[in-house]
Amino acid sequence: MWEWIGYIANLIQILSVIPFLIAAWLFLSRARRYKKKMKELERHVAQAQELYNAKDYSGALQILRRVEAEGGTLKGTFLAGKALYQQGQFLEALRAFDRVAEKAPRSIFMPEILLYRGRYALEIESNPKKAREIFLQLLSAFPDADAADFALYHLARMSYDEENIAQARTNLEQVLKRPDSPARDEAEFLLGEINMRQLRSPEPGPDDIVYTIKKGDSIWKLERELKVPGDLIVGINNLRPNALTVGMQIKVPKINPSIMIDKGKRTLTLKNGGTFLKKYRVGIHRIDARVPAGEHTIQNKFDKGTDYADPQTGAIIKAGDPTNPLGSRFLQLRRDMGIHGTINPELVGTYTDVGWITMAEKDLEEIYALVR
Repeated sequence: MWEWIGYIANLIQILSVIPFLIAAWLFLSRARRYKKKMKELERHVAQAQELYNAKDYSGALQILRRVEAEGGTLKGTFLAGKALYQQGQFLEALRAFDRVAEKAPRSIFMPEILLYRGRYALEIESNPKKAREIFLQLLSAFPDADAADFALYHLARMSYDEENIAQARTNLEQVLKRPDSPARDEAEFLLGEINMRQLRSPEPGPDDIVYTIKKGDSIWKLERELKVPGDLIVGINNLRPNALTVGMQIKVPKINPSIMIDKGKRTLTLKNGGTFLKKYRVGIHRIDARVPAGEHTIQNKFDKGTDYADPQTGAIIKAGDPTNPLGSRFLQLRRDMGIHGTINPELVGTYTDVGWITMAEKDLEEIYALVR
């Protein structure tokens, strides 16, 4: 009898554990299903990211909306906000960013979310005061984030527009202290505007020469003796080359220009004595051999451009012809290669089938006057 009582007690003990085992099994089963589901959602988000990187924002959003319908992920919601912003659906984008911020206010996405909010205030609401507050909040909370460098760039742009050139330069130089900063290109383009504005101003700077015109001086003589392009001297001082006045004081900048072209990024960087001066976007011929890597010197300058041979018909379009695809100026690097303008500005910044190194006309005009 006592044995039966023991068996029953053991059975009761075993049966009492069964609900806990079932609960544990259900929990683990749900956890496995949840993990599997999250992996599937993450895979879809990765696909959407590839489409976003390829600038197929509509395709990315189609996938991300399905992800959202199945419960969503933090990264998926954030990426949807970015895609919506790129498509101009700004309010929907901000709502997506708000959902991310509510769920994870210290997530890795917050610096970029603040950057988008600042851009919206600046570019869409035209509220620079609000934008500045948001950018400064970003810099304070996340000073080491990539987004902080873009905040510095936007603050510099705002200072530049407000004619606070010194503050703009300070912010840009802070960005450029990081060689791998993702905002580096934008910072260099704006810093180039500031540098060129200073160079072309008739007001002499601390490194400039103030030259007094003497009897017998000519622009050609000044160019030869001072080693500064005559076009630059004329442009800065608003001179009439054939009517120099004895006793006139003019600004002559110290200029020793060099050019570096990055074929991969399709940019042209102009330096003065090895110091960054300005960066430009250029088009590069898609056939690598037409613009070979190497060092070249400017062999000649043609102020009316150069002849163009149509590859289809063989017809020659003369330099100076307004229909010439190579534009109105030409810097010859060798017999069959040079830097030229364009009548199709959309080619700038791309790989092209025309010419060699293509610049926007206004940009080519600018460097044409600087190089010898």
